[in-house]
Amino acid sequence: MLSHRAAISERMDSPDFSRQEVIDTFRFIEPVNRWFGGRRPLISFFNRESRGWDRGRTYHVLDVGCGSGDIPVALAQWARHSGYRVRVDAIDNNPDTVRLAQQRCQNYPEISVYRRDMSDLQGGNADYILASMFLHHFRNEEIPAVLAHLLAQCRTVEAASCVEAASCVEAASCRLIEPATCHPKVIVSDLLRDPLAYLGTWLFSLTASPVFRHDARLSVRKGFTIPELRRLLSDGSLHHYRLETHFFYRFLLILHKEEPS
Repeated sequence: MLSHRAAISERMDSPDFSRQEVIDTFRFIEPVNRWFGGRRPLISFFNRESRGWDRGRTYHVLDVGCGSGDIPVALAQWARHSGYRVRVDAIDNNPDTVRLAQQRCQNYPEISVYRRDMSDLQGGNADYILASMFLHHFRNEEIPAVLAHLLAQCRTVEAASCVEAASCVEAASCRLIEPATCHPKVIVSDLLRDPLAYLGTWLFSLTASPVFRHDARLSVRKGFTIPELRRLLSDGSLHHYRLETHFFYRFLLILHKEEPS
């Protein structure tokens, strides 16, 4: 069951995913993000990344597939606490999910939530693109193009001082950019497919709503292994990246936008 990525769609990907199902699902997703590593890898990344930030500048973050908005709120809270300025544009293509996120983010003027599909994005000037629990919704053959499209939403590379400190899963799996510069980046946070991850999710979801129980277990089956990720990146000729593993079978993929030739 876990030897290959599951190909079937989650209930939340259905066009008739109802308002009540949205509420029931995200009522469980937010605690999962809080307790089981959904937020921590992203905040860890920004703690490292911000060592080279200019405190007088506002950094533009685009969150694709923002769900209920808990990740943008966590980022805004981190920035306020750390003394940095961010502007977060958060998008999702489900109208009920967007309304939920707008309510969740209403006390954060630095966050704007829009209904928009990723495919409608036509290039932009974001410093960072976030895609949390987003990539596993796509089939293998779609993923290289999805990642390339996300990279296209980043601003043009500019020279700027930046400090980066993170270790790859394997040094040979990525090409580090030296000297380090403050390149725009796509940050993907998602699930590693593992029997223990599936068991933990199966047990945690026992008391959840039927929709969340179905989708949570299926999402692990739709997760990735490290070799699969490396192969998909190679298929897309994406070579400038970092790949990290984090608590409770999460990975963080950090894609650098390459300078135009």
